[in-house]
This record gives sequence, C-alpha cells and structure tokens, in this order.
Amino acid sequence: MSDRWFNPRSLFAREQLAEIYQYERPDDAGWLYPEQVIAHGQSTDRTIAIPDGLRQRYAEVGRPTPLVRATALERDLGTNCEIWLKREDLLPNGSFKITSALPQAYYGAQEGRNSVVTETGAGQTGVAAALASCIAGLECEIFMVRSSHDDKPLRRRLMEAYGAVVHPSPSDTTAAGRRFLERGEHSGSIAIATSEVFDVLRSRPGGMNIAGSLLDFTLLYASLIGLETVAQLRAAGVEPDVAIGCVGGGSSFGGFAFPLLDAYPSSEIVAVESTSIPTLTAGKYDFDYPDGEGDAAPIKMYSLGYDFRPPSMHASGLRYHAASPLVSAQVHVGRVQAEAYDEGEAMQAGLRLARLQGLVISPESTYTLLAAIRKAEEAGGARRSIVALVTGAGHLDLDAYGRFVGLHRAKTFAPPMEHPVVRG
Repeated sequence: MSDRWFNPRSLFAREQLAEIYQYERPDDAGWLYPEQVIAHGQSTDRTIAIPDGLRQRYAEVGRPTPLVRATALERDLGTNCEIWLKREDLLPNGSFKITSALPQAYYGAQEGRNSVVTETGAGQTGVAAALASCIAGLECEIFMVRSSHDDKPLRRRLMEAYGAVVHPSPSDTTAAGRRFLERGEHSGSIAIATSEVFDVLRSRPGGMNIAGSLLDFTLLYASLIGLETVAQLRAAGVEPDVAIGCVGGGSSFGGFAFPLLDAYPSSEIVAVESTSIPTLTAGKYDFDYPDGEGDAAPIKMYSLGYDFRPPSMHASGLRYHAASPLVSAQVHVGRVQAEAYDEGEAMQAGLRLARLQGLVISPESTYTLLAAIRKAEEAGGARRSIVALVTGAGHLDLDAYGRFVGLHRAKTFAPPMEHPVVRG
C-alpha cells in the first residue's frame, strides 16, 4: 500500500484553481470539516503523507483491492482485448467510499469532533460514513435520499448495524426538509439531503460532515484506488489503452483517473454517466451551487442546475446534479472523454457479467462495464488493454436487479449503440 496520497490539484496551475474556486472561503468551512481535511483540500503538493495509524486502518478494511482480468467476459465477447476490473466491491462496506470516509473520521476524532452528520444517495456514502464513524468512535446521523431509503432497505440496515441513525430525506426533522416536503418534493435528491445536513450542523457544536464526493479532498483520499491500479498494472506488465469509471459526484472517478492521467499521459480516459443524469455530456460548464437551496458557495463545474430534480433510477449513486470541479475541468479541456449510456443497456451488461463470472456489481458500475464492452467491440480484432473501475458490490441492490429482470425478462443483451452521447 502506498504511504502517500496523490493530489489531483497538483495537476492544475494555481491560476486555474483560483478561477474554479473564486467564491469559496475555506476558512469558513470549519463547521463542516476537520481543519486537517480542509488543509488537504487546499494543498497543491504533489503527494501528501498518510499517517501510520490511518494506513493500518486502511489495511484492516481491505486495502489494497485487487485488479483482475475478466477472462470469461473476454471469451464471450470474442475479443482480443484484455479487460481488467479494479475490484472496489470487495471492501467490507461494499464500495470504494470507505477510502475517503476513513481519513475524514480519523482527522475529526483527532481534533475532538464527537459526531458525524452526512448525506447519502444510493447509500454507499452513508454506509462508509457509518463504518468510519464506528471505527473512529464518533456518533453518526445520516440523511438518505428518500427514494433510495425506500428502495434500498438493506443499505439502510447496514448503516444501522454500524450504529448510525438514518432519516429519509426530505425529512420532517429539519427546517430545510420540511420546506421541500411542503413543496411536494418527496422523492429527494443529494442536494436536498445536503441542505438538511447543513441545517443540523449549523446548530450542533462538535459535529462534522463526511463528504462523499465532489470536493477535492475526497478525490485526494480516493487516489489510493488509482495508485494501486498503476502499481498493479506495472506488476502485470500492462500499459492501459483505455481507463473507464462512472461519475456521480466524481470522487471514485477522480481518485481512479488522476493517478492514471499522470502515469499514462497517452491513455484514453473515459468518464461514464447515465443519459437520465447527463451532467458531463449535457450540463453547462459554469458556476453553480453544490446544495439544493443555493446556500453554499458556487463552484465552477459541469451542472444541470442546483434546482434539477433527478428521476428515480436503479443507479441512484449517479443522481447528482453536478460533477467534481477537477473532473469537470479535465472534460472541458478534452483530456477526459465523457459518455452517457442508457440504464437498461447498463443493467443488461451487469447481468451478463453476473452470469459469466458470478460477479454482481453495483448498478452504478454497470455503466462502466457497458462502456468497457463497447470499447472492446470498437477495437475489432485489435488487442487493447481496457481498465474498468468497479466502484461497489451489487448484493445490496438485488431488489433493483430483480425488478429490472422482471420488467425486461424477455430482452436479450442490447446490440452496440450507434450513437452514444459523447463529450470530450
């Protein structure tokens, strides 16, 4: 395991960062995040040391995660391409999110914080925050997007097993939640849940938030994913032609992609999203608010608008109106390519992998898998190395898979899309 994180901000000039974050006031964020976390989020150092105690906690939860060949999928496709999967689904909380949640809770406990209040969509951030809080000895309260709260009860139960109190959002426990309920916005969104978290933390001394995505320090802490991938590829003697990850807020993709951008400057890097939430492929690159009421400082990023209310979908971890400013900037300059795919095709790809290799991945990761399949098909007879990030396990999403199979039982795997939505 690396003893240092890779800092994605180090790839940007100070002038670029000043433009993106010109409205932010880091000194005012202490009510949300530990001081050390804020300092990491402002650093432009190329690498940052990981404390020994935190490295031990990473090892205890299962880092590093393996990089494996999807050989059965390759045979089924009849391709000469190698398809490699980075297996974040094997972590005990079921996703990559613990990689960022652990240091946030670690530094919070060191600074005397006593509780965590956070937001979650599909539940992956919530489960990771609950586990990280438990390990660090902090109380934990979670506002979970109501559609996911109702559709993903096992994720909620896992949070509760780790000791967290979970509210459906919008809830009647905060003023912000009550305002959204009065407007008839019952299904919720990450932005709405964030507004509820802000409400609670403003009046809770000693509390802190665990950010799941978007913010630069979440990409920094998640960089262990990409650093491990680079080391594993080098050990296997592989130089990737294509690296692919899905994007909701962008922390898994950024943590995976930025070390690869640095190590393999000629590789094609692809960010994949849903056509239902086409932030990178159809959003506007401009300043927007990260929360649902316009309370936070605006940031320059691709966004569908802070008042965008996403549809209900299986891959609810992708239901965020904006994408990481650093990821957005790389898409804007064309270094990262953005593609959007249909959820039905993505879920079919997930079922295909499950039936070929017994690997049930999260609905969010099925988009990445579909993109990897498309890249292999586009290669024809050429031999290319494709690396795809599996952000989480799908075992707690089996109800979603079950509903999908019930709705699409007669469908076969979809043929290649003629015109995928692409930006970059």
